[in-house]
Amino acid sequence: MTEFLDFNFSTTDEIGKALAQRLKALRVQKEIAQADMAQRMGVSRSTLNTLENTGKGSVTSWIKLVQCLGQETQLQPLFKPVIASIADMAKQQQPARQRVTRKRRGAEAKL
Repeated sequence: MTEFLDFNFSTTDEIGKALAQRLKALRVQKEIAQADMAQRMGVSRSTLNTLENTGKGSVTSWIKLVQCLGQETQLQPLFKPVIASIADMAKQQQPARQRVTRKRRGAEAKL
């Protein structure tokens, strides 16, 4: 049975393990063998096994697993910008600052 943990009072390891258990339960529910899922993800079976049993893995492996299970829409709200004021909204709409390459001092003198 999948454990539902209150993430507010959990360690990072506990959260990782709980999320991994949920994804493993979803994989089993969809009747996808671990070896088949690992192949779809493009990782080794041992990598997937470690991820599912310990909750430890790269962000890339986590995202691949979520995508292969068709759950990528669950990631959308994770880091959605919080807009608390009109000033925040204006900041979100401004283009990102881009830097211009500096000229060397010798090159400026030649101009």
